[in-house]
Amino acid sequence: MASFTGKPKTMKEINIALIKNELKKAGAATRAELSEITGISQTTVRSLLEELLQNNEVIRLGLDKSSGGRRAERYALNLEESLALAFYIRDNYIEYVISNPLREIIENTRVEIGSTDYLYEIEKILDDIMKSKSNIKAIGIAVPGVVDIENRKYLFGKSLKGWQESNIGEYIEEKYDIPVVLENDLNAMAYGHSICLMDRLDVDDLHILNMIYIHFTKSGVGSGIILNGKLIHGGSNLAGEIGFIPLGDGQFLNSFIESEPEDNSYIDTVSRVIATTNCVINPDLVVVGGESFRESLLNPIIEKCETYMANKVMPEILLAEDSKRDCFTGIIELTVKLMYSGVKLIDNTKRNINRA
Repeated sequence: MASFTGKPKTMKEINIALIKNELKKAGAATRAELSEITGISQTTVRSLLEELLQNNEVIRLGLDKSSGGRRAERYALNLEESLALAFYIRDNYIEYVISNPLREIIENTRVEIGSTDYLYEIEKILDDIMKSKSNIKAIGIAVPGVVDIENRKYLFGKSLKGWQESNIGEYIEEKYDIPVVLENDLNAMAYGHSICLMDRLDVDDLHILNMIYIHFTKSGVGSGIILNGKLIHGGSNLAGEIGFIPLGDGQFLNSFIESEPEDNSYIDTVSRVIATTNCVINPDLVVVGGESFRESLLNPIIEKCETYMANKVMPEILLAEDSKRDCFTGIIELTVKLMYSGVKLIDNTKRNINRA
């Protein structure tokens, strides 16, 4: 276990998070097993488990079979007590799911919205949810914009200038006193797709994965990037905003796609963009999709890409099977990680936060 130092309350929260995390991974464990894996003394493990039992966050599964000595009691997370709430924001609706720590969906709801004031719309939804769900322990929001992860804000705009800022994550965390993770929707899709790959391959890590996930919508084109198994945000969190790639004559990829070009021009431009990303990040896998992607042109795009690839270094190009599933998988996993991450350092000088 990593070595931590800090105030007793802080250390207690860290230890509780370590125990919860191991129970999530293992499914169930005894006090001795938890002590061995986390490095926390058995006395402290016993004390913290008693507190978690009182709070209904952990349940007893009974005693192990006897191996000659005293039978050990086995513990597991109470999956119904600690729930994650994840939002996916679209142009004219917001969809949310409530999930347990194993990413099992308990509730899935789509809400049509009448404005693009997403903070106002999510706040209305949350006010309603919190009337009946007191066991929401963390909230995740996938947003269509450039995310300031540390401050839980994001910037959004379709042109090069005049972007607007929303403090949606900061405001919600302050109002409901529940930790919030904010992530770009395309990053959530890329991350979720990698998790689905891990589930499919039955592996715990994809540290060798190099992928770009390109998504076409009516609002524009974006992407999420994973290099060596890690989600890439970039120095100013702008990584993946390929809709702003200049194409010449004052045109950008976003404006080109919005102009509804004829198929040959579409094939050539999309192929050039994929070839450009191949030169910059050299992905092994390119996943393309979205409601505005012309799926019938995938094979011609792949064939055209081959003519632009340097030294014939060609990534595998696949169609995204289910972008919404990928997004929710990613944002739920990030939310659950936040729920079990232990102590979150808060700047206590930030108070009385107003809606942006």
